[in-house]
Amino acid sequence: MISRRARVGVTMGDPAGIGPEILLKSLAKPEIFEFCVPIVYGNVAALENSLKVTGANVKIRAIDDPAGAKGETGIVDVIEPAPLDLSAFVVGEGNAATGAFSAGCFNAAVKDGMAAKSDAVIMGPASKQAQNEGGYKFAGFRETANHFTGVDDTILITLGDTYNLARVTTHVALSDVPRLCSRENVLRVIRQSDDGMKSIGYAKPRIGVSALNPHCGEGGLLGREEIEAIGPAIEDARAEGIEALGPYPGDTVFLNMKAGEFDIIISMFHDHGNSCIKLAEFGTLVNLLAGAPIPILTVHHGTAFNIAGRGIADETNLVCTFYTAAGRKFSR
Repeated sequence: MISRRARVGVTMGDPAGIGPEILLKSLAKPEIFEFCVPIVYGNVAALENSLKVTGANVKIRAIDDPAGAKGETGIVDVIEPAPLDLSAFVVGEGNAATGAFSAGCFNAAVKDGMAAKSDAVIMGPASKQAQNEGGYKFAGFRETANHFTGVDDTILITLGDTYNLARVTTHVALSDVPRLCSRENVLRVIRQSDDGMKSIGYAKPRIGVSALNPHCGEGGLLGREEIEAIGPAIEDARAEGIEALGPYPGDTVFLNMKAGEFDIIISMFHDHGNSCIKLAEFGTLVNLLAGAPIPILTVHHGTAFNIAGRGIADETNLVCTFYTAAGRKFSR
């Protein structure tokens, strides 16, 4: 846990999306400044335009260096990493200019974080398509952050109010999942989940590991991954002092966490874990990049170009992300 106010670098996301609006709405809340010194990476003029739309009771101040951010209630301190031509895009329509700018802001925030000028970094909602058009050819948040940090071996942890989730496999064909749920891969994700949860304040995370096969494979009748890979990986982790538990049947493991037995669940494949956690907590979920040199987080939603510029976007997810970045627990 961070004992002082956390210094958090946060990008405004794609300037054509809802990022500037939810950022201003979040920073209009005095409680954010009780535990956080926000350092915004964005564009003053774009934020001033969004201020007219949201009516947020804040003032925007340009600064040259993260040290200039004081965390004063009602003051949004903004670093401009690069120029942004407001005539080059229309709010609600991301393009190469907005994609390049949002990625550049994220790069600057990560560099400052790695230089110990902030404690954590939040990426506002960005468009993968716009960033690719702008020259940043990465599949998503994790790949972009990997490039900027120079670290490839990372995983995404999804954090909620009650449920936290990591996955051994993500965007792969279901037919490839059993092969990828190897002892080595399961152990790697257990280790990274342990490190990631510790980075946001859990002293000794309790990690519940899900099975791959129904009923944990029924002693090998329904599959041997639990016997040959998942179970041994859990034992390896426990030998290292990690509190890994399981494997538990996939259809009940979330009930175990609801009962308070775990701090995080590791699912073997994307849709098993994501379906459960999104059903339970969509709207307050936060993505944490575990394995990075510093805590790097992002909201669990996109740019919402369809409602950008109307001042109606809900800032709750970004507020949750500020709490998490500072090692605090957010509850509705």
